[in-house]
Amino acid sequence: MKVDYTDYKAVLQRGIDQKKNIEEAVEKIVKKGVENVFLVGCGGSLAVMTPLKYVMEINSKLPVYEYNASEFINIKPKLFGEKSLVILSSYTGTTKETVAAAKFAKEMGAATIGFTGEADSPLGQSVDFVFANAAKNGVTDSKLIMLYQIVFNLIKHTDNYDKYDDMMDALATLPDNMVNIKNLAEEKAEQFALKYKDADFFMTLGAGAVWGETYSYAVCILEEMQWIKAQPVHAGEFFHGSFEIVQEDTNLLVFQGEDLTRPLLDRVITFANKYTKNMVLIDTKDYPLYGVPEDLRGYFSPFVISAVLDRFSENLASVRNHPLSTRRYMTKVEY
Repeated sequence: MKVDYTDYKAVLQRGIDQKKNIEEAVEKIVKKGVENVFLVGCGGSLAVMTPLKYVMEINSKLPVYEYNASEFINIKPKLFGEKSLVILSSYTGTTKETVAAAKFAKEMGAATIGFTGEADSPLGQSVDFVFANAAKNGVTDSKLIMLYQIVFNLIKHTDNYDKYDDMMDALATLPDNMVNIKNLAEEKAEQFALKYKDADFFMTLGAGAVWGETYSYAVCILEEMQWIKAQPVHAGEFFHGSFEIVQEDTNLLVFQGEDLTRPLLDRVITFANKYTKNMVLIDTKDYPLYGVPEDLRGYFSPFVISAVLDRFSENLASVRNHPLSTRRYMTKVEY
């Protein structure tokens, strides 16, 4: 499948070009004071923020919490207050739970940053700082670039993170690197689609920086967009239940990054090689990231997995004649 990535690269570049605006926003937020960070959203809009939790937990003393928006507004965490920073995400900007969470955060006096397609959406109008990224493709990758700009800038201020400039330079390589990875993954994606076009179940496995991709591929792509039953399983939890359903024809999609959780996937892979013939491994080590320092590659694992899975998704949808835009209930009925 041949693809023109011109527009995709432009969308990623727009995210990179928000660096100055993001630095100004973070500086204002830090001056106000930040005692903790809350990542709030639903579905894929929440999953894309999961790598931020990993980044902060290994580089910052600031507590970070990840919440489904509906749970957040119902629980109203006791630790949440005016010194909290809330990052919210909803592409449509109309997700009622996320908009309600933004309004609640404002009422509490917390600093709020929102990601949405259009700045004048309900979410955009409910936050202190809004970053809009409407586009036909590349939205998630562009959003993660901006999210990384936010969190690495934050920990530069709060924890003296000394590789901020290196990280920003590395992020600037992504338009070219991501396209290269997509092209390199195309043959594998085509083979995957042909072999698994009639599959009725997948288990996706990952951890650490790629856990968000692991979750969203099962729930947002396979189930939501392809109507294929799928189960996301954390690699660390696999041996505490889910491995019992593995047989030689069980379909396992294993996502292995280069972060500190890589050994968890080594254990899964060793087991899978013994007990199923249908393991598909995506290892970020197999793909080059030109201009990205070796010690930063782990943080870029979600980008690599995203690029490869994009090609898996597009090829699978094409072979199955089931467009990724097809929905049965979402935006079709009341719920």
